[in-house]
Amino acid sequence: MMKTVQIEFSKYESVNFLWSELIEDYGFDKAKKIVSQAIDLQKMNGTKNNTMPIIFSGTGGLALIPIQMLEKEDFKISCKDNQVLIFNLKRKSFQILNEAN
Repeated sequence: MMKTVQIEFSKYESVNFLWSELIEDYGFDKAKKIVSQAIDLQKMNGTKNNTMPIIFSGTGGLALIPIQMLEKEDFKISCKDNQVLIFNLKRKSFQILNEAN
């Protein structure tokens, strides 16, 4: 069963260092693997143009979030196939990663 995560993105800051932080924490290969697992999760359980995979940096945990949740927070999300959201709860920050596969 999938658990839905509710996040108020207006309280979080859009940054561009979470991907490099993920690499520092896990090493490049493992970080890339986490991203592909997130993309696989989207392919297997997600709905195109409806959900987006999210990686919780710090734990490496994965989930799917409804894109509407992002859109109502005024983020311009262009639904690309391999888009992943990296999320850091402690730092109240997130980064949208466009993974070129």
